[in-house]
This record gives sequence, structure tokens and C-alpha cells, in this order.
Amino acid sequence: MTPANTTDPDGTTLYYGDLSAPHVLQVFIDMRDRASARVAQTLLDTIRKAADEGTLVVKFHFAGTMDDTVGGSGSQRALSALAAASDVGQKQFLDYLAALFAAQPFPPGDDRFAETSVLLSAADGVTGLRSPDFDRKVTDDTYLTWAGESIGTFPSYGVVGAPAVWYDKEVIPVVTIDGDVDITPGTFLARIQK
Repeated sequence: MTPANTTDPDGTTLYYGDLSAPHVLQVFIDMRDRASARVAQTLLDTIRKAADEGTLVVKFHFAGTMDDTVGGSGSQRALSALAAASDVGQKQFLDYLAALFAAQPFPPGDDRFAETSVLLSAADGVTGLRSPDFDRKVTDDTYLTWAGESIGTFPSYGVVGAPAVWYDKEVIPVVTIDGDVDITPGTFLARIQK
């Protein structure tokens, strides 16, 4: 079963915006990764604005590295819940992505994203998201298999790890080697507008 607002031949990529936009921004993240959360918290509003203006479409690719390295299933379960949000709408998907990163468990070894109650609690602040249908999809892991398939495509892009950002195949450096955010919204805009 594939959620709404997916693209690519196998339907494993969630997107935000209009697929006919002149530019493609590809964002590679892991829901349990601290650097991914910091990049999202820094750039997500700017990215949303550019997509809403029709400048670009955003394709999100998700890694499950933290599940693999420290154990658990939080990255995959969070992605499964995000897929349920995508069924509600693109706005709810992006708002929920931000809400999940804001609620990201710490340290990374904490696997609270594997808990349904944590995923549903993060959805509480997202306007128009919570409903019996959304809650059922999260509780029943409707998109868990799809999330595993989506995570499985991550290595095919040749990205070493999350987070990473590509703009029309050009790599935009977003973090330092230590995982610190290395870009401001203004610098990011300048890179995509040049």
C-alpha cells in the first residue's frame, strides 16, 4: 500500500509542492538523527516557502541508519506515521515532519518514536491532522512495510548519510563534519536563487 503524495517509479519518495515545478530539491534525512532535526529546524520554513511559491518541489528521502546502528524501529515507525499524514495532505505532512523533529527523542539511542503514543502526541499540534482514520493508520502500522521499502531505497542515491540536500543534483553543504548546521536560511536561498 502506497500513501498519497509519493513519486519516483516505485512510489517510495514523499514530496511537497508541485511536481511540475522548475527545480527539484532533494532532502535526505533520518527521523532519529540529531543533525537531520537541526537542518530541518533551520531550513524547513524556507523550503516550504519556496515550494509554495512554485520555485521548486521537495522530494524527501528517509534513512534508517539510527535504527540500524543503535537498534530499534523509531525511524521506520516515524516514517510510517508521516506517510499517514501525507494521506491527509501535503501541509499536514510537512507540519507533522516539523512536529516530529521538535519532539525527537534524545539521546539518539532512545527509541520512543517506536511508541504509538509518542507519534500520536506529536500530531496533536498539527492543525487538521488527528482523526480516527489517521490514528488508525498510525496505530495499525498501515505504512510500515512501505516505510521499510522507502528506507531501503536510500543507499541507491549514493548519499553517504543523512542529512544531505541536493538542488537539481548540486550538493548544498548543510552540516559540518561534526554534524553542526553549516547553513543559514539566507545562505540557502542565495544558493538556490543563483
